[in-house]
Amino acid sequence: MDIDDKKHIQRILDKLKKSKPVFMSLPCGGELRIERPLPYLLVYRVPPDGEDAFTSTLGKTESAYLVAPDTEECPINPIIYAIAGAMADKFGGFMLLEVWLSNRADSPTFSIHISQKSALPIAEKLQSELQRIHLIQVPGVHTTLEKDKKMPSPPYYQALYGAEEARKNEIILIGLEIRPVYINQQTGAPYPLFLRELRENFVKALRKSFFEFVRMKTSYSAANFQMLGTTELHESVWEIDEKLAEYSNQFDFLLLVTPINAQEAWRSFSRTKYRKNPAFHYRPMPIDPELIKRKLYNLPIEAISDPTIAYLFRDKRKEIDRMLNMLSEREKPDFLYSSQQLFGNVEENLLEIARAILVASEPQQVPAEREMLDANAFAALAKAELEYLKQQYNTVSTAVRVRDDVEGVMVSRGTLNISSRYRISQERAFALLQHEVGTHVATYYNGMAQPFKLFYVGVPGYEQLQEGLAVLSEYMTGGLTNQRMRTLAARVLAVHHMLAGNPFTDTFDMLVEKYSFNPETAFYITMRVYRGGGLTKDSVYLKGLLNVIEYVKEGNDISQLLVGKIRQDYLPIIQELLHRGLLKPSPLRPKYLEKPYVAKIDEIKKGGSVFKMIG
Repeated sequence: MDIDDKKHIQRILDKLKKSKPVFMSLPCGGELRIERPLPYLLVYRVPPDGEDAFTSTLGKTESAYLVAPDTEECPINPIIYAIAGAMADKFGGFMLLEVWLSNRADSPTFSIHISQKSALPIAEKLQSELQRIHLIQVPGVHTTLEKDKKMPSPPYYQALYGAEEARKNEIILIGLEIRPVYINQQTGAPYPLFLRELRENFVKALRKSFFEFVRMKTSYSAANFQMLGTTELHESVWEIDEKLAEYSNQFDFLLLVTPINAQEAWRSFSRTKYRKNPAFHYRPMPIDPELIKRKLYNLPIEAISDPTIAYLFRDKRKEIDRMLNMLSEREKPDFLYSSQQLFGNVEENLLEIARAILVASEPQQVPAEREMLDANAFAALAKAELEYLKQQYNTVSTAVRVRDDVEGVMVSRGTLNISSRYRISQERAFALLQHEVGTHVATYYNGMAQPFKLFYVGVPGYEQLQEGLAVLSEYMTGGLTNQRMRTLAARVLAVHHMLAGNPFTDTFDMLVEKYSFNPETAFYITMRVYRGGGLTKDSVYLKGLLNVIEYVKEGNDISQLLVGKIRQDYLPIIQELLHRGLLKPSPLRPKYLEKPYVAKIDEIKKGGSVFKMIG
């Protein structure tokens, strides 16, 4: 080795000693990536014939890997020896996992090769994790564990270490031979969707095996296997995140599908004795959905090697695509079909619970003398609530808009909008503020505190958890009235009735005649469901509440749900990203999670149900 090679290696060791990342291009086209000092390294030696069907597919998902040809002109042993020796000294052990592609047609899906006794427990863990992989395209993943006499290596290279040398340096070597089932043998190109599925499973199996080694054989501190995942993301990840947020923010979906003439439509509907379907008018479309779609699918999400981040972005792209479809189809029959794709249908169990709530909760008479707040008085209370959040996180805006072109109260991009005609009882005001400000505004700014814009723009399907949590906040602060519960249940029935093909007037009649809603309330419930051409979103409020109740009863921490605008089945992803240091703790904690309101959580844990919330 010449002096330049020694200097090259010394630079690597100096960076590792200072706990700095190592991102280097190696001679002859190789690449070394070590995000932080770690007691293991994934190695892939490009075959002598130069064929490389692994690097760009499965080989670049880990936080410590080396991909390079291994030739007389460019041997990689000196680099590996230096890294392995330094990290073994630092952590008390080091593991090399060398991967190669099998050229045997009859080989198992995965073949694990070891020759050291000390490698056996880790190899067995790797075998069990790989064996758990279920691939639709490969009926029965078969993994073998082969104990060889010689140290493992691909058939075209010498082993990286001799047995005695490895033992002295406390290094274990595991070989993983993969049958390239994800490659089209005729074209040599991978099957894209199959490869995506394999990569997601393969990464998890590797990390769990690395974690087993770290836990058993080293002094490295990691409490969870996800903490071994990548923490440094390629610049393109942040660019795509930026673009997804930009395209999502080019339109306000709910405003665009909500009528601007609701009050006039109600008066007109009343004059016809509730017999003629109302005509709704909407804001002009400020965008061309097709142009945004074109940009959306030009984003190179398929090039992201991190499976979790790629999944997040694909999921969001799909949601934006469906919303754009709905905007293109506003007031047309296909609007309803796209709504079902985006927000789902009404399951039988949800429908039965909604009916039971309406039977169990009698309509409440509104006291004639109760004190009512107008829009400006409610806005003043909202500003005070926003100030409470701003004290925790200075980025919070305390702006509240009182406007003529909205109905009721709604949060749009972190700002509270109140109809100038809005009135609310004094006793309901605080609970509604916890719903709108304590949940919707708080999760917006908690999401804004995260590195990914996705968490304040909203992940796909976030509405169900958001609304369920918001309604729970009303209960916790003593403002969840029977009338409110009846409204949530009625929305479910209205969506179901609409999906069954009934016109606006029939759904309105059902709410008034069968469930005793006053005509104006029934009109606005029905309007929300039929707006745009049929919006199934309103069924998620009750469904979200039921899911949050079960979440609490299982003993889970409710504050985890406030990290941003997420959905409940994203929690494992949230946990992974927190472990990897890619998400931060939430800066905002709303009032309803403080005393005395938080005591209601214990009541729910002891057997709470939606029926016990009925007064």
